Amino acid sequence: MNELFVQTTDEVAYDFIEFAKTKHYGIEITCFAFPGILDGDWKTLLKSYKHALKGFGNEVAIHGVYMDMVTASKDAKVVGVAEERILQNIEIAKQLRAKIVAFCSCYNPCIATGSPGYVDGYKQRQIKFWSEILEPIADGTLTLVFENLWEPEPELVRYLLDGINSENFKALLDTGHTNIFSKVPIERWVEVLADHLAYIHLNDNHGDFDSNLAPGEGNIRWDRFFNALKCYGLRPRMCLEVEAYGNRSKLENTKRAIEYLKKMRFHPF
Repeated sequence: MNELFVQTTDEVAYDFIEFAKTKHYGIEITCFAFPGILDGDWKTLLKSYKHALKGFGNEVAIHGVYMDMVTASKDAKVVGVAEERILQNIEIAKQLRAKIVAFCSCYNPCIATGSPGYVDGYKQRQIKFWSEILEPIADGTLTLVFENLWEPEPELVRYLLDGINSENFKALLDTGHTNIFSKVPIERWVEVLADHLAYIHLNDNHGDFDSNLAPGEGNIRWDRFFNALKCYGLRPRMCLEVEAYGNRSKLENTKRAIEYLKKMRFHPF
């Protein structure tokens, strides 16, 4: 199992693939998350990635669709669109021999604040939706990971994972999202998700904007986060979700993030 992944740019990322191959890291491909690509010539892009990944012996993940994917909608037609996109991502993942597909939650705290029945309905519809999605892959090696986005507390995510109760459906903890949208300490997120926690999007920010900074360049308490993982004996896969900034490319900032993790002797170094 590759414990560290690097996340690509939105085109065929030959530089990331070569870097990950050399360093024995996994790779997370992002381009198939976007509707412009999925409505376009995505099959040619898929062929390009298949060719680029020849000889790549490390694990592959893809970031699935997230824009407007309201999987817990009351509107069956809206849910149908989300299902079509998600199944498209799963097929792409199979062709790339990916181990992981990341999907964001669609929980809306603004609606929850004004509608007392929203949370219960959201839970029921999410459990139904993902349980049905998982049926065809239940005996396979593909894992769908559920990424927190706007949830204010981890218990809601835990409830869904317990309700779905599948080895093919696990938690993805995005550290940056918890720092912006939740007042719950990050170590509490680790504690609550615990045995469901399979994948991390590792990025930093200053609590105001989802800027995807390299760890150590925002205000997240990384010592508390990694101590919590150690305390609960967790070794999830970790993906560096770091953007280009400061006149540096995404790959350059990813390398800076790796150097920080090494310097601080944080997992997996």
